[in-house]
Amino acid sequence: MYVDNGMWDVFRTQYPFLAEFYPERYTEIVRSHIRYYGESGWLPKWLSPGECGVMPGTLIDGVIADAAVRGLLTREELSKAYEGMKKHALTEGEGNHGRQFTKIYAEKGYIPCDCCLKSANLTMDYSYGDYCISAVAEILGKSEEARLFKQRSYNYKNLFDGKAGFIRGRSSDGTFPTGFDPLNWGGEYCEGGAWQNGFFAVHDIKGLADLYGGREGLIKKLDELFSSPPDFKVGTYGAEIHEMTEMATADFGQFAVSNQPSFHLPFLYAAIGFPERCAEIVRLTAEEAFSAEEDGFPGDEDNGSMSAWYLWCCLGRYPLCPGSKNGTVSFKSIYRN
Repeated sequence: MYVDNGMWDVFRTQYPFLAEFYPERYTEIVRSHIRYYGESGWLPKWLSPGECGVMPGTLIDGVIADAAVRGLLTREELSKAYEGMKKHALTEGEGNHGRQFTKIYAEKGYIPCDCCLKSANLTMDYSYGDYCISAVAEILGKSEEARLFKQRSYNYKNLFDGKAGFIRGRSSDGTFPTGFDPLNWGGEYCEGGAWQNGFFAVHDIKGLADLYGGREGLIKKLDELFSSPPDFKVGTYGAEIHEMTEMATADFGQFAVSNQPSFHLPFLYAAIGFPERCAEIVRLTAEEAFSAEEDGFPGDEDNGSMSAWYLWCCLGRYPLCPGSKNGTVSFKSIYRN
């Protein structure tokens, strides 16, 4: 059994790196997570060694879907995993396991901000998770279920406030609360604010761009993100947490390379046809924020996710959407000795 792996951390960079370069070990790990489902009745979110349930979402969805599209699992294994994915998507979680507010999410198409904290992150993570469930259903030949979960994967759009220009918290009555400030951390967001968290729709980049009026509109918004000062307000955290300090110290605008929600932000440029800007930011970040010195990481290593992000940058590639065949590439070929 493989433990001490928080899916919120590892699904973005570390697990895709293992899948790409150490597929046999990665397959062992994923099979271990499927066995955990067989023994506990729930797929893991963060085992340490039991389920501690920290961080939003069920990002194991991305892990399983990535293994599925790479052809690393048997049909029997994939069917078992899919059973667990459907369970946590459609039924209310128990204790630290599964998803929360699944009935409300199914009814409204989003998690209301007057229902819980981190509601925007939950909605975006569930949307991405449902995309991954759809991908696995398609591989298993379950076309109708694939269609259902694919439609749910667009739910993140229900939180877009065109007036504010951000994906943000929305109340149960369908209104957007007044007093919104993208510099406020916490509330409907996890370990960040609207700038760091509000662009997680890696499975639907075109749909995300359409919210901003198309490609040029999203580029303009990203330019604002990277050029704004690294200011923040402590919000519901009530005091400065280390992720705030690290973002301000790194000084790459509102791009908090020190923490997972921001990892994909530079690569959105490449995904919408502006690879030059992506390469410029990634190269600058890798050179200035990382070193072999004592303070050589801009933030927590977090289960290998930070070092894996750096390695992907050095390789000129990035697994933008685990569970799909879509990524961003800077080189025509890579040789490994």
